[in-house]
Amino acid sequence: MGMTKRRDFCREVGLSRTTHRRVRTVDRDKPGKQIHSLVSHVSCPPGSVRFPTRPRRTVHASAPTTPMTVHLLCGPDEVSREDAVRELVAGVRLPSDFADVNTSRFDATSYTPEAFRFACEAMPFLAECRVVICRGVAASLGAREARAAARRSTNGTADDEPSSGQVVARPAKGKRGASAPTAPAKTPEQALADYLPEIPGATLVLFVEDEAPASATALGTAFTRPGMVTRNFPIPEGAGLERWLRTRAQEFAGPGAPSSGAITADAARLLASYVGTDMRLASNEVRKLVTYAGPGRAVEARDVELLSPQTTATAKIWELSQAILDGQRSKAATRLAQLLDASDMRPEQVISSLRSAITQHLSVQELEQRGQPDATIARELRMQPFAVKMVRERASRLGERALIYLHRRTLEADLSLKTGRQAPRLAIELLVVELSARAVQAMQLQAQRRG
Repeated sequence: MGMTKRRDFCREVGLSRTTHRRVRTVDRDKPGKQIHSLVSHVSCPPGSVRFPTRPRRTVHASAPTTPMTVHLLCGPDEVSREDAVRELVAGVRLPSDFADVNTSRFDATSYTPEAFRFACEAMPFLAECRVVICRGVAASLGAREARAAARRSTNGTADDEPSSGQVVARPAKGKRGASAPTAPAKTPEQALADYLPEIPGATLVLFVEDEAPASATALGTAFTRPGMVTRNFPIPEGAGLERWLRTRAQEFAGPGAPSSGAITADAARLLASYVGTDMRLASNEVRKLVTYAGPGRAVEARDVELLSPQTTATAKIWELSQAILDGQRSKAATRLAQLLDASDMRPEQVISSLRSAITQHLSVQELEQRGQPDATIARELRMQPFAVKMVRERASRLGERALIYLHRRTLEADLSLKTGRQAPRLAIELLVVELSARAVQAMQLQAQRRG
């Protein structure tokens, strides 16, 4: 509304000069609120303005058809997490030509309280709503607050200077210019937690995190309030992982998938044992296998063995290390022969992989001694929870001293191969026999100590 039209309008409805100035300010900053401001002066029903001259017309304030909400999408399954992000953004139905204009993205480095508030309160451009996506912001603010708390506990007092992004309350003036006591400064985490309920209904906000904020923190409490939606995406395991692979294959195959499913149960079970906790790798492997099978044919176990040689070698290494550490000498020798004859892996690579498996057992044992639960161990070591349980039980049967000895022997065998003291094939075969025998002795010794 231009200045001349605004003046004529105010003259028609009988508004004063003071009201005219206020209308102009509100019109420039927030056009939606101008309507309600004028309504209160001319005593019209809320939501519309009636002109005294004929013909009458009604001006309605713009509002989103459906109020948006704040979503927290967390969990280590990044593939399912990103699917949820795409699904929520698609549900908003932003115009394709203006989707980028109405979408704001923040990460741990680009987030500031001012920029986030501006993005949330900006008016949608030729759309009903806006979308704001924050990746890793909650974790970054939580880590910053934890470091600040550690500094305060070390120094014994609060920091004198506010940290970057901290919201500081300005001192109020009392009588005769005296400064009133200032309110304590808000941390960025607390400021965000307090602002979440104030986000306009025309803005959809998505927080994408690897894990949910702790319930004792300000953000952890804020995400439990009404209007906040929290969805967790854990890494599936066992039968759950197989169902995830079958569902993924069905999505990739589309209408051309067989009625019995896009991947057989045996193929899903075999692929699940290969991919482990890497859901991105699992998704890529499923897409590749479905493309290879083509329309009308389900992915079979032989397709997995043919097209996933690296995952096949990884699974055989896992089986070899299990056989060695369980003291199954004949099974370990068979797995070693299959690995060397049916793949391109060299003895040096096999020894390195065995050393990594033993290191994994030592790491799980160390974290268990610190009192960490299996879920935390799986997250830190990027393992399946069921695999953590297996490794933890095996490490307990062997004992720490035996694992350290096995680790040292793999280092010595690796050095022997690199210096050419022994033939590579003979060296790895002797090492497998020795490690299996040592594992049997260690388990017997541990059983005697417990008995």
